[in-house]
This record gives sequence, C-alpha cells and structure tokens, in this order.
Amino acid sequence: FKKKDVFALTVNGDSMIDACIADGDMVLMESIRDASSLKNGTIVSAMVPGSGTTLKYFFKRGGKIILEAANSAYEPIELNLDEVVFQGKLLAVWRKV
Repeated sequence: FKKKDVFALTVNGDSMIDACIADGDMVLMESIRDASSLKNGTIVSAMVPGSGTTLKYFFKRGGKIILEAANSAYEPIELNLDEVVFQGKLLAVWRKV
C-alpha cells in the first residue's frame, strides 16, 4: 500500500451482515488520528472494554458514543467517550469467493 496508516482485520461474526460485511471477510481500515472528526454512520473498528475489538457503525449522541451493528439481533453498545479506543475507519471489504 502506498497509503500510510492502513491496516487489515479479519471479520469474526455476523454483526455487520446487513452492511454486506460477513464472517471471514477482510476489511481494510484507515487509522483514526482524531476521533472528534468521525462522522455519524462511519463504520469503525474500536476497542471496547470487556469485548475486545468490534466493527460497528459509529454515532455520537449527546455525550455518549453508540456503536451499532448492522444486524437487528445485536443491541447497540453505549459508552462514554473515554471508555472506547477508536482504531480505524472502513476503507474496503475483501471477500474470498
């Protein structure tokens, strides 16, 4: 890659299936330098206490961060800003066929 601060993650689970991101897909992520610049609806990877890294839609509502799955079987994760570490935002999805 010519672009710096790009990394890949392998998806585990089906929480983002309605966004066409499936178990086993590889996602390319761009590192987040400034979380305050994130826009609502961005797909992010984030470290969540007690859960590890998760891939979800990002929303900021009031003083809370909401991480929402693209699968109605999963409840949103609601956190304070200081409880989450944003790792990257989605650039691309690679799927083996």
